Amino acid sequence: MTLNRYIAAIVISLLVLPAILISYRVISLGYPLFPATPERVWQISLDARISGPADGATAIIALPSYKQGITLLEEKITEGPLDFSLQTEGQNRYAIWSGATEHEGTPVSYSATFIAKSRYPAPAAAAVNSYPEGVDRAEQTLAEKLVSDKKTLSFTERIKAIAPAATGNWDTSRLRAEDLEKWSVIQNRLGSVKALLVLFRAAGLQSNMVEGLALEENVSSKTDTWIEVWTGTSWQIIMPETGIIHQRTGAFLPLTRFGMPAVRSINGEVSDVRWSLNRQIISQWGIQNERVGSSDRLLNRWSLFRLPPQFQNTFRILILVPLGALIVCVLRNIVGFPTFGIFMPVLMALAFRNTGLLAGLGIFAAVLLIGYLVRNSIDKLRLLLVPRLSVILTLVISCFIFFALVGNKLGVREFMAIGLLPFVILTLTIERFHIIIEEQGILEALRTSAGSAAVATITYIIIQLEPLQLTFFVYPELLFAVMALQTLLGRYTGYRLMELFRFRQLGESNEPKNL
Repeated sequence: MTLNRYIAAIVISLLVLPAILISYRVISLGYPLFPATPERVWQISLDARISGPADGATAIIALPSYKQGITLLEEKITEGPLDFSLQTEGQNRYAIWSGATEHEGTPVSYSATFIAKSRYPAPAAAAVNSYPEGVDRAEQTLAEKLVSDKKTLSFTERIKAIAPAATGNWDTSRLRAEDLEKWSVIQNRLGSVKALLVLFRAAGLQSNMVEGLALEENVSSKTDTWIEVWTGTSWQIIMPETGIIHQRTGAFLPLTRFGMPAVRSINGEVSDVRWSLNRQIISQWGIQNERVGSSDRLLNRWSLFRLPPQFQNTFRILILVPLGALIVCVLRNIVGFPTFGIFMPVLMALAFRNTGLLAGLGIFAAVLLIGYLVRNSIDKLRLLLVPRLSVILTLVISCFIFFALVGNKLGVREFMAIGLLPFVILTLTIERFHIIIEEQGILEALRTSAGSAAVATITYIIIQLEPLQLTFFVYPELLFAVMALQTLLGRYTGYRLMELFRFRQLGESNEPKNL
């Protein structure tokens, strides 16, 4: 096999182009290099009961939001007899149920699947937030006095120095005992969360109160509360009861920020609240769909994931048809499988997705046998080619109808999906089968039929692989690489593997014998 410069340039271009596009998607757009790798995700569920007076009640419950550093893949909300709406306030997102409730309370539920990101999003503004409500000027002055020596430290060191104050652990070498006693009184009045927020504000740090859940598999009746502090590059989480600093923000699921409660009601009561978190492993289909659907980058706007779901299922298989054709080229030109044409095995493989492999092969063999018997019978009529093919086509369709009726009677769905078999290809295959028998004998015809069935089976097994479907769906530019390989195969003029096996004895007989 020799390549001239023109063909070599085409092949190299077809290989370089997908390499550039895939590299751009991976490096710039954050695509996974191996998109078929299963992803570990979280599933959260909420169950609660809403009760209230006869004129109705309203329950407001915080839900996970993409603004809180997660990627939502799927959500399911049970409304029941109550009116339902979604509301977003800044970074917080709420489900609102309202209406007349049942005597024992009306149950509501929510579930979602999401990916927790390793880092929270950066704050909208770098300015330090104001003091919490209910803190007077004297208390603010005392807090500033207690942390005055910490303001020269870096943000990270400042956080480490102030966090222990949550448990009363102060550096008493420079602080007055009476100031610490005053702060202890203030801390008891404000609570550990608000008191620590005051200290961070006095030290010039941007901090927020957050209510949410720790990301661990459990069932809980209440949410956790923590404080997040901005270091200039990332958030750090401080537990207000212990002063412990968590570096890994991805271990928590925030529900509300800025002191808003996660569960509240108006003119009613929310009871039997139960939060549940579970870890799951899912395919990357939903993850990639969410990633592409929420992006405005050029390649994402022109992605197959932007197609409606009903058309995505079609292109999941259609995009692998060129790969199936490549497989047929390899099996015919390199291995040496005999087949009825080039496209017949690919189309049969696609049809097997609906009929199933064994049922599809059985139907193919039955229709081929019946078609040959009829074709042999009408040969005496000496019909012209087009009318003869029309008769065989009518016979093939009649066979499809018969198998469908039998399948309906026996409850065999595979027989009813037979209509998706490529009937035109089957018609031409019957004609070709008859010609091979006439010219080369029954053994060669059966050999070609077996080769076609084998190639269709191998192609079916390969295009059924979901990881392969996803990889080509995410990176459709891989079709250029397939085209390059098809071009290279088109220049191959060497021996086929089956020919080497077939003529091995001839080669052995020509070897010189030792005297």
